[in-house]
Amino acid sequence: MTLKIQADAFARENAPAFLGKNIRKYKWSSFTGEVAHNSLGGVSFGADAQGKVVEQKEGWTLVKLTASTFKVLRTELLSQEVAIGDTIDMKFYKLRRFDGSPADGSDDPAVDGCRSFMLTGAKTKFPVAGEDRYLEHSFPRGSEFPVVSNPYLLDMLRQMEETAVNNGMRRTVNVLVDAGAKNLAFIDPPEEDSCRVAPGISMDISSTKFKGQLIVKYDRGADTYVVELTDYQFGETQTITDVHFPELGPVLIDAIDDGRWLKATITITKAAAKPKMAASPALV
Repeated sequence: MTLKIQADAFARENAPAFLGKNIRKYKWSSFTGEVAHNSLGGVSFGADAQGKVVEQKEGWTLVKLTASTFKVLRTELLSQEVAIGDTIDMKFYKLRRFDGSPADGSDDPAVDGCRSFMLTGAKTKFPVAGEDRYLEHSFPRGSEFPVVSNPYLLDMLRQMEETAVNNGMRRTVNVLVDAGAKNLAFIDPPEEDSCRVAPGISMDISSTKFKGQLIVKYDRGADTYVVELTDYQFGETQTITDVHFPELGPVLIDAIDDGRWLKATITITKAAAKPKMAASPALV
């Protein structure tokens, strides 16, 4: 039984107890941590919502959003503990750019009174220009980026932007973004020097799993990638060699991904009322 089926069963069993007497129909959505798709075929990450916690058991939390709508969430995927009666805000994972803005451009400022964003699915791009790199919708219009020309570097960036991980929920590039990647630097030697100077990309990573410098380089001779991780606290460097491209995403997840990106960010806007203490009997 999939988690989605379990969530639906939990809603059917528990939601009716929290409906008004005049309400005959109700609906719900669920957050299970599994990949889901919208009507256009794109990955759906769920809309942010607000509501009141009305039930919590068996690993599930039921939140009443309106008089006839509910949200079912896996309790272990909440960013903090909640109690029955708490009113909460829920924010769910969305693909983002390296600067933290939504990857669909929905937060970009208007240009000449117009705003545009993607309707068929967000895509995260490295903030760099180059041959055949189409960056429309990927960054605010008018942005300027460094230009790279090494074909092996361009291939690596393109592959990281397109190769799926987490059953299609993210791309390899999102593993970097979600691990707090900053200070990107591109190693862009002339093509003829690619054997002497390995094309690649370096960045600072700041997750609860790893804090340090990450370098991903292309080994032209072996036609594989090399991952170097230098821990800032201890100054030790771990080098992972012979990484074939389909393995790069899983290798990076194992090295730097703490999994916190998947959790629903919960803010308790109104805590449940505490039960009143029974009055002590008067002493005679």
